[in-house]
Amino acid sequence: MKLKVTLIAFAISAIFSANSQETNAPKFGKGLFNLVGKDSSYTMKIATRMQFLAISNWESEDGNLINPESNFLIRRARLKFDGFAYSPKLKYKLELGLSNRDISGASEFNRNTPRYILDAVVMWNFYENF
Repeated sequence: MKLKVTLIAFAISAIFSANSQETNAPKFGKGLFNLVGKDSSYTMKIATRMQFLAISNWESEDGNLINPESNFLIRRARLKFDGFAYSPKLKYKLELGLSNRDISGASEFNRNTPRYILDAVVMWNFYENF
């Protein structure tokens, strides 16, 4: 009898706790986080982009594999931010490079500084579809 009461109480609490949970996670491909202001005056979508490269080499001698070599490289690692600020007419997009291959390529014209900001855009739609 005690076991039945305990199981019923557990089942009821599980049902109520399952109904009280609310998921606001975005769908796959829609970014890591989607932030919206309480008054809807801004939004920000945070996303990532990564590309990896793995290389393995073995030498073959008498049907046996010897001298294994392997390399692992992060080719691209980027953070993306986009959304709007103050009103949906003022949109922005920012993409930052995090891996060595993304930020390399400095030149003498910019004092050999790395390229952290890969893309930055601000769009202002001040009148209808102009």
